[in-house]
Amino acid sequence: MPGKPGETGWLLEDKEADANGNKIQIWCLQANAAHGGPDFGVLYKPAGAKDKDAVWVGACTFPAGKNRPNKDFTKLPNGKPKQFTKVTWFNFEPPPNGKNDWDYSYDPATNKLTVNKTAGAYVGGIYRWRIVGTDVYPAPKNFGDIKFTNGGITTQVTQLFPGPNGLAAEAITAVASANGNNWGYTLNVSALGGSGTDADPFIGIDTDLKAGDTFSIAAFGIQNPFVSSPASDPANGGWVVDSSDSNFVTFRATVNASFAPGAQISGFGFTSSAPLGTIAWGLLSSNEAIGSQGTVSGPALPPDQIISVGPSSSVLVGEEVAITATVLAASNELPGIPVTFTSSTGGVTFNNGDISPDGTSTTIVTATNGQAVASITVTAAGQDTVQVSVQGTALKSFATWSVQSATPTPTPTPTPTPIQKIDSGSISRMLLDLGGIY
Repeated sequence: MPGKPGETGWLLEDKEADANGNKIQIWCLQANAAHGGPDFGVLYKPAGAKDKDAVWVGACTFPAGKNRPNKDFTKLPNGKPKQFTKVTWFNFEPPPNGKNDWDYSYDPATNKLTVNKTAGAYVGGIYRWRIVGTDVYPAPKNFGDIKFTNGGITTQVTQLFPGPNGLAAEAITAVASANGNNWGYTLNVSALGGSGTDADPFIGIDTDLKAGDTFSIAAFGIQNPFVSSPASDPANGGWVVDSSDSNFVTFRATVNASFAPGAQISGFGFTSSAPLGTIAWGLLSSNEAIGSQGTVSGPALPPDQIISVGPSSSVLVGEEVAITATVLAASNELPGIPVTFTSSTGGVTFNNGDISPDGTSTTIVTATNGQAVASITVTAAGQDTVQVSVQGTALKSFATWSVQSATPTPTPTPTPTPIQKIDSGSISRMLLDLGGIY
């Protein structure tokens, strides 16, 4: 795992990013000497930070555990996240006898992780819980350092149980449907198991919608946005069109509503003649437990520009740097676009993405902010060039920088201490003085 010595795992989710470049990733980590496993781990990587400085903000440590990851964020006019303000992860035991859980909440502004020890039970497939203890500390850079201290006793959370076969889903997901130029969207309240029958009810947590919560879609060529039943019904939030232009629409709930796992809220829509593509959506809520974002099918123009930004000055051999590629269409960021980074000089090692067998390139899909970020380690002095291209198009750009050999710090030469020459007469007087003392 890049930047985390001793960690082995798989990157499961790498599309969550805000406009400022902060990223949320979900990893599946294998057990090692520092912690159990396999476990889900939630990693927060601040914009511009190196892989080693990313922090762990949540974990799944129950076998077949259920997880609900969400976030708060400030938003841009088109509804896309501008800045993550809170990242949450709720991990609870599976039914029917699950009664233990951990509730994580991370504040990027303070780098503080709040860990709540909670306890609960399943009632008709719905998990209900209460907080029984709280610990707050700086988010750790090592997964094994996710701990909980209460009453003078410290528990290493990631060593309690392995968490294989866990399941994670945000509180809300968006689903699209199209009929010609007519686009419809449904908000699904995530279930973490069950089929929805009386004998096998949906498993999960109630989702509480608040008046003022917004659902935004960033697309292309939007016309005639509307809300119809059931989304417009007061029982489902009484949604209305809040604002829109040709590249986004924001819907707003006007009343509070509560939904059980598996509920569906359809009735959001608009028309557009733009071709099928991948677009971003976001649900911004005053209830931190349901803030969600992601990508979904929708009308999107093809890419027409790529901008890449690499190191702005010379770097040293062995240094970790990043290249950020932003893919645009009509000056709007495009999510879900594969971007390939190729080394033309062979002086770098790619640390993330779908790395080619010969190691000379890596492919990364743009996140919700339209960016693909390649982490690389510089391996040779000279001048490095990486070509950045958008798959299926002729778009390309280049990142070039100079590399200096790492110069070892010279060991200071000690200054010799002068040795005073003592004659035989002086030695005789010293012995006489000592004899006088005793």
